Amino acid sequence: MLNTAIQDATNVGHEEKRAAERLYKLIEHHAEIVHHERLQEENLQTHVHIIFSLSNAGSLKVALSQVGNREKSRVLAFNECFSTGPIRDLSTAEGQQRRQFWLMEHDKEAYFSNMINQEHQIERMIQTLKTIPESKTVVIWCADNAHDQTGLRFASYLLRGRKSVHVVNVTQILKESSMQLNKGEIPVYQSRIEREIYIEIVKTYGDGIPLDSDLRRRYESEWLELAGQDHVLRFWEEDGVIGCEENRMDALILQSVAELQEQHHSGDLVKAGDVLDRIFEISRQFVSYSYIVHRIWFLVSEGVLMFKGLPGFPHQFSIGLPKA
Repeated sequence: MLNTAIQDATNVGHEEKRAAERLYKLIEHHAEIVHHERLQEENLQTHVHIIFSLSNAGSLKVALSQVGNREKSRVLAFNECFSTGPIRDLSTAEGQQRRQFWLMEHDKEAYFSNMINQEHQIERMIQTLKTIPESKTVVIWCADNAHDQTGLRFASYLLRGRKSVHVVNVTQILKESSMQLNKGEIPVYQSRIEREIYIEIVKTYGDGIPLDSDLRRRYESEWLELAGQDHVLRFWEEDGVIGCEENRMDALILQSVAELQEQHHSGDLVKAGDVLDRIFEISRQFVSYSYIVHRIWFLVSEGVLMFKGLPGFPHQFSIGLPKA
């Protein structure tokens, strides 16, 4: 509308020009109001929280509201699964383009999500992180999985010029506190933490724990190492992120299919969605659904698995082992 008003104010007749000028001034006035309101919001904000998915960002915003800290908090979210896809030279335009090309071919759902949510794209987020005022407390939220931990190292590298960075590792907090008592295994994904427990974590640890200088340098160094590799899959093992071969999960896919088939009538195929749930349950790794589906279709193309139904989302087709 603004571009049209500017063009009309220059190129049309007298009456249309006056109308275009009024429209231009109205839009300009509204933009100034919005900008002023945003500046007021930013002045009230004392904390900038960085998190690595849009869904987790939504949960964090709700929890911050519950504990009365929403107004003073800005939440920035990467819209990526850092455990899958290439991350070589990701802080450069070339590296970002390489990742987008890979997603376009192997993970169209993530690719189109990035196109829609442009504010959360890597290029935009890099610029946003660089402009965070030193007066704000930066808090990075993560859990012990390859996605969050890769994101933590990336964010630490991008923020290497700041005086201080704080972290909330929800997995470590649950291990060291009594919050998870009698509630089973400690979740390795933030989304699996019970709502009441998550709100308690945000209330108690919302300011984060400062990273000491040695750990910050270690994370920066580990990021440079990861960003120099050509792996498209990463696991969290022995308290570290490791690059894996692309077929690392294939054996687990076949194992999960075989175990689920044993629970059904002989020869029955099983829902691909059930296979994915089993894989996450056994592996306790955070890998995108679409990456596993990509590997399932590779195994189907190789004749190692058979399928029934049309290719699509995980719950839209069934798979099984070929009959002997």
